[in-house]
Amino acid sequence: MARSKKDFTLREKKYAKTKIALANEFMARMKTTRLSEISIKEVCQKVEISEGTFYNYFPHKIDLACYFNKFTLLKLVWEIEKNKELDSLQKIRYVFDVLADDIPAPFAFYEIISLYTSEQIRPDKTEDLTPAEKVYGLPDCPGVEEINILSLEDFLAQLVSFAQKEKLLSADISVDDIVLSLMSTIIGIPLAIDIKDFKKIKKLYRSQLSLLWKGLGIKRKKQ
Repeated sequence: MARSKKDFTLREKKYAKTKIALANEFMARMKTTRLSEISIKEVCQKVEISEGTFYNYFPHKIDLACYFNKFTLLKLVWEIEKNKELDSLQKIRYVFDVLADDIPAPFAFYEIISLYTSEQIRPDKTEDLTPAEKVYGLPDCPGVEEINILSLEDFLAQLVSFAQKEKLLSADISVDDIVLSLMSTIIGIPLAIDIKDFKKIKKLYRSQLSLLWKGLGIKRKKQ
């Protein structure tokens, strides 16, 4: 059963709203400031909490990027679940389009990748959002609290498996191999292109996705 804001305790509400406010303030600053130069003190002053409280929510800066990514993925899954007319390959393309629209500024993207690498952490291997966080973080997505967060790889694997059941992909092809190709495209394209070409990422994603489908023997009509 879907839960509304009035169903949560004061503690649940405070936790969710404070954590979301911190993440939003931090990510807003990342649009103009390098991650390493963002002042946690200033973020805390803006949200009106102590620095000690901040570190109770986010022990490391990289945790903020992980947290923000979860909302991006949650909204993406919610939108796809509402869009019943798309087949599984169209849903995969939709994933790529949304990720292209939501990709950070170049220097922010490079810093996040660098942090993930140096900390040896996977961006999706953190705890799930609470129901209150889902409701307060995505207030325009009714029923979002009922969605369980998958990692991006797991979600893509699910879509690939569905595509095989729909006879859109050969069942002889390993799901893991296809997902590896998809993830390599998602991460590799922004790393491989020039900074000035970041505005073309959606076009480049679509082009590479078309090449992958062609290599797998799939013929898709232009959409």
